[in-house]
Amino acid sequence: MLWIDVVNEPHVRLWRRFLRRYPQEALVTVRRKGPLVELTRRLLGRDFLVVGRWGRTKEEKLRAFAERVRELAELVDELDVSVATSKGSAEQARVAFGLGIPFVALNDNDLSPHVITKLTFPLSTVAVVPECFRGPIYGPTLRFKGIFEVSHVLDYLEEPTREELRHLGLRERGYVIVRPPPVGSHYLEVAEHFEDAVSRLLLSTGLDEVRMPREGGIILPDGSRYEGVVDGLDLISTSAGVLSGGGTMIREAALLGIPAISLFPREEPCVTEVLMREGLIVKAREDTVIRAYERLLEDMSSGELERRAKRFLKSVGDPLDTVARALEEAERS
Repeated sequence: MLWIDVVNEPHVRLWRRFLRRYPQEALVTVRRKGPLVELTRRLLGRDFLVVGRWGRTKEEKLRAFAERVRELAELVDELDVSVATSKGSAEQARVAFGLGIPFVALNDNDLSPHVITKLTFPLSTVAVVPECFRGPIYGPTLRFKGIFEVSHVLDYLEEPTREELRHLGLRERGYVIVRPPPVGSHYLEVAEHFEDAVSRLLLSTGLDEVRMPREGGIILPDGSRYEGVVDGLDLISTSAGVLSGGGTMIREAALLGIPAISLFPREEPCVTEVLMREGLIVKAREDTVIRAYERLLEDMSSGELERRAKRFLKSVGDPLDTVARALEEAERS
């Protein structure tokens, strides 16, 4: 039996698409982190188990890791698991190694200090990374052309609902999505000037702001907070753009042909750079954000952004085909 551990929101679509393309018996575990459990319940379409939690501070992360390793080990030791996989689960890596289960590690974040890579790749049977990945490699590794968000977007495009727009009472193309930086992650401790850039763009365009805090919920244009679970890709698809201090959401927006502006306050990971070279993402600061958005808006209005996105999607394969091959290799090892 395959064991999949889901540790972050974007991974729900990744693994949903995988299990639809490669249907099989699978144990799916999910940790408590913001809206992750409820989003998994809404989108995954199969049973899963909630095991452990996420920690915010370094001390909390360490305690949560130790607790979750113990809980997962007790669970998996009683089951017939033949291979395990996840994108960035240090707990799964440790448990699989300890129980002698072949493990396939996925990662695309090549920013130093490479914490997740160091905690998962050395314990993996096979690793899967994009071609552009510049982080450390520790053993057998399969590379694929493109980025993991291709799978997220292909999954969404099979069933584009546009439900969030109506549900939240928003105007199509009348709002921008604001995603704060992942402050507190292993690769970002502080983020300056993000709010200045957002304020400048909103004042210049007159667009509404829909803010998606990392702890969950959504802050709507009237200042009210919606605490329900929201499909981020669906909300992106009807927006006028995404301003993000992170990476996943702007990459998803870019692949949908939506203006995507990175306000990430350090060098970009290689997967964002790939889309920047394609003219699908623009990196900006508080003094360049208005012009960056105007340029992308022109390209969206002319249909050029959508054409670029479609060309890119056609030029790369689905990363999950490489994941499937890695799982086969790991089981045979």
